[in-house]
Amino acid sequence: MLEVVTTGSFQTNSYILSNEKKECIIIDPGLDYKKVAEYIKEKYIPKAILLTHGHLDHIDGILYFMDLPIYVSEYDEESLYDTDKALYTFLGRISPFNKGDLNIHILKDKDKFNLIGFDIEAYLTPGHTEGSMIFYIDSLLFSGDTLFYLSCGRTDFPSGDSKKMKESLNFIVNHFPLDTKVYPGHGECTSIKNEKDSNPYIGNNYYNRDFI
Repeated sequence: MLEVVTTGSFQTNSYILSNEKKECIIIDPGLDYKKVAEYIKEKYIPKAILLTHGHLDHIDGILYFMDLPIYVSEYDEESLYDTDKALYTFLGRISPFNKGDLNIHILKDKDKFNLIGFDIEAYLTPGHTEGSMIFYIDSLLFSGDTLFYLSCGRTDFPSGDSKKMKESLNFIVNHFPLDTKVYPGHGECTSIKNEKDSNPYIGNNYYNRDFI
């Protein structure tokens, strides 16, 4: 079962993926997550957290699940403790996490593993951040802030790179089946086919578009 919750001033999508035992994986627990965390703990048995990248609006809710294993790219782990990289400075905050606080599991490109019965494939898709990752789980793609509905993530934050973003977008639309449903970090669900056919950031027009 998949549930989608949207929280915080950035309207960040967080995903709760559960099995028949009511165990769940949380993808990108973001800002203003207290009520969602309470709901998750009442309804499910949380087992792990997957992070598509290390920006505060995708990681802040970890505060309510400090005992869980956290799966994050080897290149974005530092963002969990770096106020600037995580964009806490952007909102006048400091990172709530310190090294040693968290149970980190480092992911590399094309890692495959299983959590609560789900086979998970992790792919490194730099562009929005150096360590941005997407997760392919049970024929669903969780794209973080790399691929949005007819758009893509901005590249002007620390470790962003427009050239790498173009490469990552082209990899995504050419690697996965066209009927794959895509669940992004912000905005509505889409599909690989829709993005390959209509996304103005994919293909030769990429450098002529403004980032959101």
